[in-house]
Amino acid sequence: MKLIRTIVFFPLAFIRLILLLAITAYITIVGISWLKLFGFSRKLQNWMERNWGRAIMFILGVKLNKCQLPQSTNFILMPNHRSYIDIFIVTGLVPSAMIAKAEVAKWPFVNMGVRGTGSILVDRKNTSSLLQTMSKIKSSVSQGIPVTLFPEGTTFKGPLTKHFKNGSFKIAADTQIPVIPMAIEFKDKDDAWVDDDTFIGHFFRQLGKPVTLVNVRFGEPISSNDYQQLQKQVKDKIDSMLEELQEF
Repeated sequence: MKLIRTIVFFPLAFIRLILLLAITAYITIVGISWLKLFGFSRKLQNWMERNWGRAIMFILGVKLNKCQLPQSTNFILMPNHRSYIDIFIVTGLVPSAMIAKAEVAKWPFVNMGVRGTGSILVDRKNTSSLLQTMSKIKSSVSQGIPVTLFPEGTTFKGPLTKHFKNGSFKIAADTQIPVIPMAIEFKDKDDAWVDDDTFIGHFFRQLGKPVTLVNVRFGEPISSNDYQQLQKQVKDKIDSMLEELQEF
């Protein structure tokens, strides 16, 4: 069935791929030019992330059912992670400094995009890199630029969340930065990118899918100087929001 659908919607997938590459190249080139002329700013970050995320969602036919983000400027956003599509959703709704694995700097356009959006690359195997990440997160939030990281560390189909990594919560607790939980739930469970599903195969299936329905919810900010307590509270909140969203 998936193969038949892929063949039928191949023209749609091809057109979307061209549009996706074109909008990514345009925003990256304009963003880097802006960066060289005026330097990094929150205005540049907002422009690049919001326009890129929303444009990609429009091209992919992603339809969101969402609630408003709590009124706060200094926070770490922690969403659950179902697919790479989550990144488009987060950037379109909440432009922020994304925490990503250092390896992604090798991907096309990513290195330039990191510079223009103030995103933070971390090598989880390097202790000094983790310490630098903590400093960069604190600096970003103190400048009114929120930070986004996925506490699961990888994608997970659900139905709820998998075990959260300790490091992100130690950073939030040590820096006393509030955490806003975010729940992302796809209407179609097959939209999740997990296990042995290849990126190329999944990506082209998504390109050929006319509409992708996604429910999104934000929780209220949570603070604690105890990272284990903070981790439990955030996980419990995301899980409870996911349960609510699965009833839609």
